[in-house]
Amino acid sequence: MSDNQSFSEFFHQKLEKEKESFFYSETMIGAYIVGTYASAIIHSSWRGAFQKSETGEWVRVSRVEKNETFKKWLSNQQIVRSNLIKIADKAAEFHRRFNLDSNLNQELAQLVTDYLKPKVNDGTTNAEVSFAFLRGYNDFLKYKKEI
Repeated sequence: MSDNQSFSEFFHQKLEKEKESFFYSETMIGAYIVGTYASAIIHSSWRGAFQKSETGEWVRVSRVEKNETFKKWLSNQQIVRSNLIKIADKAAEFHRRFNLDSNLNQELAQLVTDYLKPKVNDGTTNAEVSFAFLRGYNDFLKYKKEI
């Protein structure tokens, strides 16, 4: 992965590569993206959102120092198809409430809008939804380490 690769590019490469083996349904794609967005909001809430400046320095773009409210809320939720929109909406609420407006969070919010399809019944089990969510959550953390 190059230093300048956006998460959208990272995701679309992964989507193309694993279309048959992992991203075989709209629900799997939506769960993965909601997992990445939740991970981004938790990461931003915990450390405050940072963004690289034009000079290459990391600059804080959020006033939040440490807030575990969304993380605690999420830990009490079942990661199942019927809760994906509720989880995405709550992440968006914390995104707005704590001014976590990094370019990356905005990009992920757009991916949620583009890929989370409400009321899709494509035969994906709740266990598969949970797995896709967790994979998205963890892939985001890997992506953050590499940028």
